[in-house]
Amino acid sequence: MREYDIQEKINFEIRMREGICKLLAVSTQKDQLLQAVKNLMVCNARILAYRTELQNQKEELISCRTKEQLSENGRKDRMACKAKVAISDIRIPLMWKGSDHFSNKEKSQRYAVFCLFRMGAEVFDTEVAIVDKAITDLCFENVTIFDEARPDFQVKVEVYSCCTEEYLCVTNTPKKLAKKLKTSLSKATGKKLKASLEEDSTESLLPPDPVIHGAKYSMLAYTTLGLESAEDNFRTHNLTITGNEESSFWLPLYGNMCCRLVAQPSCMARDMMAGFLNQQQMIGNLTSWRRLYCVLRAGKLFCYNSPEEIEAKLEPALTVPVNKETRIRVVDKDSKRRTNNFSVINPVPGEAMTQLFATDSRDELHEWMEAFSQHFYDLSQWKHCCEELMKIEIMSPRKPPLFLTKEATSVYHDMCIDSPVKHEGLADIIQRKIEETDGEFLLGQQKESASSLWASLFDGSHEMVVQKNMHLSPKRNTTSPNDSRGKKRRAPPPPSDKSPCSAKAQAQVMLASLLLGQSLEDSRRPVAFCRP
Repeated sequence: MREYDIQEKINFEIRMREGICKLLAVSTQKDQLLQAVKNLMVCNARILAYRTELQNQKEELISCRTKEQLSENGRKDRMACKAKVAISDIRIPLMWKGSDHFSNKEKSQRYAVFCLFRMGAEVFDTEVAIVDKAITDLCFENVTIFDEARPDFQVKVEVYSCCTEEYLCVTNTPKKLAKKLKTSLSKATGKKLKASLEEDSTESLLPPDPVIHGAKYSMLAYTTLGLESAEDNFRTHNLTITGNEESSFWLPLYGNMCCRLVAQPSCMARDMMAGFLNQQQMIGNLTSWRRLYCVLRAGKLFCYNSPEEIEAKLEPALTVPVNKETRIRVVDKDSKRRTNNFSVINPVPGEAMTQLFATDSRDELHEWMEAFSQHFYDLSQWKHCCEELMKIEIMSPRKPPLFLTKEATSVYHDMCIDSPVKHEGLADIIQRKIEETDGEFLLGQQKESASSLWASLFDGSHEMVVQKNMHLSPKRNTTSPNDSRGKKRRAPPPPSDKSPCSAKAQAQVMLASLLLGQSLEDSRRPVAFCRP
């Protein structure tokens, strides 16, 4: 079944390759040509990797039939669990000369660069990065994940480069050759040869890949990363440089590459065994058993009261370490009623902590013992990758970097000097000014100027005279006999339990009036006292 899947992948890549060749025959844009040539290289690399894997599987099948696959104790050879291996955040520093980097005022040569990752039958690539002498680092933000890695995995990283300033010429060779032969040879001979060329009979005469002048990628450097390079952090690795300064694709590399290589074994991310176990508890001299749902994962035995607690993401009732220091033994005769017992012993300073468990049947006991043995073997093979779960960070899609969207002339020309701080609104600015000046921003420049004539109405310590003008009609007399015309009455003093409004409170009232669209005169209506 797996051989059939690999053959399907080969057929798919062949169809993709044919489509790319047709696209190259009609492409005229430089960016399209560079991308298409890179995709053609990736297709060829995948076809070769799939065919190699198919051949290896056939050889393994033959060897399995010719030799016995059982070990001396009659059990099958144990194999370690597989893992996800992710490589991301690649940084390759460039070593430009100072005169080339800082004095690069004119348009310089530009290079198209990408990385190719190989591991077994899996081949992945990055996006094409366009760089020039203004760029100091080759940066690839791609996160490449290999799903079925063994502890002896080898990830080969290859860096390819192409000078984009060379003359790019893509020609439809069969048609042009046929046209030229038709005009140079006799009419009858030329027609026959043209018909034969148009019937796709040129495969034996022409190379399988179209020839593109000036769009050829060459390997610039490479390195190989294994289990010892995996770490949940950035590390620097050495690069083997294959080009030289005389090559058209040459880029001045330091000879190092910084990246993040993460290995996530299945035993750390998935449940290797799960089921109900009975755990012994000692309360004084009394022995009791409680039934727990236990999960073996990430070097620990997590014990819950029920499987629903896992779905609810509750803390386990008991956590027992299961690492390289742990010893698990089968207890044949512990009591008359329970014979399917096993103990988990973890050494601690000064003593050993022992947990006793029991299964419901002998078959379940064998299953748990096999799961523990496999888990110990996985821990020994994946080594430091099983000390703590390494997280694989999947980046969200982002816009392409700046140097992919426009031509860079200098590293300083691409710097953004705009402030990233969010712009304040008018209300925010007024509110901040009020808080900084304690309300004096709207009332005046200084405290002395705040004591204006109209501001005295808010102090509460000055007398206030309010005069009401009446427009009397000659036909109506609205004057009360108790009121004397032109009599002044004094404003009542402020209550003793009420404090006068502060300048800040007055400013808050004015601000509310301004925001509601009222005029400044309307907002100055006297308010003698503040509400409590």
